[in-house]
Amino acid sequence: MSNTWFRFKQFTIQQKHAAMKVGTDGVLLGAWASVSGPCSRVLDVGTGTGLIALMIAQRKKDVWVDALEIDPSSAKQAKENFQNSPWKDRLNCIYTSFQDYSSQCNFQYDQIICNPPFFSGSSKTQSKEKNLARHDDSLSLRDFFRGCVLLKKESTIISLILPVHKEAQAFDLISEHQMHCKRKTRVMPAPGKSTKRVLLEFSFIPGKCNEDDLTIETGTRHMYTDKYKNLVDEFYLGEGDW
Repeated sequence: MSNTWFRFKQFTIQQKHAAMKVGTDGVLLGAWASVSGPCSRVLDVGTGTGLIALMIAQRKKDVWVDALEIDPSSAKQAKENFQNSPWKDRLNCIYTSFQDYSSQCNFQYDQIICNPPFFSGSSKTQSKEKNLARHDDSLSLRDFFRGCVLLKKESTIISLILPVHKEAQAFDLISEHQMHCKRKTRVMPAPGKSTKRVLLEFSFIPGKCNEDDLTIETGTRHMYTDKYKNLVDEFYLGEGDW
């Protein structure tokens, strides 16, 4: 059974009422994503517990983060986590879908970040909340890209983490919407294992794509590579939490 809380160096996540608990994907994206410049506005799509929004707020002291969540219990949990954090004045949880929000919002974002639901056509659980968080019929990649176009500036940065089988679709959509991939990191669980996740960052400004790899464990269970530890060091309390 998952813990009802997860403690980081500068904040604690309460997650009893959230559909999806703290996981490696969210931590990876929150630590890896570029953070926009001074006084920027960031949109966290599908915030869940509020993890990524909190990580971004910790990393940049003058950034405002709007966090969207479609599940009411998760939205309530995120709001509580925001209120109990050192950055409650810069965090705003909005209970709505990304599709509705992007079609009605009157301003633009410097950065859009998302750890999206990615199961397609697979069997669902009896939990409506978990299905919303995990299955892409609540937010398809195509709907995500459409919404990003409505909320963009020319300089907007968009950051995603996806299972590797969704990478080709993402690049098709990047091309279709005249975007350009700026960063790509392939994530492997351990040496010799196949790539499981891909971290992508793209924008509307042409430029070279910087590519690299990240291996999480050294090959021994719960023993982590230096690259992974350096990436998440400002968040985790110590190796016991990894």
